[in-house]
Amino acid sequence: MFQNYSTVIGYFTTNNSNPESSSKENVDEILVSFNLVVKSSNLTKSSHYNTYQHKLYRLIKFLKEERRIGYRRISHILTEKGYRSVRTNSILKNNYIHSIYKKGKVRESRIERSFDSKIENINYR
Repeated sequence: MFQNYSTVIGYFTTNNSNPESSSKENVDEILVSFNLVVKSSNLTKSSHYNTYQHKLYRLIKFLKEERRIGYRRISHILTEKGYRSVRTNSILKNNYIHSIYKKGKVRESRIERSFDSKIENINYR
């Protein structure tokens, strides 16, 4: 009874001036056009840190968030363990620890953000 039933064809057939005279055969072709908007943060390289930088950031993040240690104390802990800055090979001072942590958090939020897809400008003929 409802074979090959389509709500789109049903819409076109029931919106004619005389619904009894219309049928599926009167609709030869339906053209549907729309814009699909997709945003993604995965279009660029997401790993600009080398392994040492990533390890340093994860360690600072752990000490700051899990252990609730301040930047100055983190600086002393990492210096005692032999960690040095990436570019200048100098001692990690508390302002440098803060910079690594802050920029790493910004980077994480940029990489992990998500966007909803949208369908816009739906037209049919």
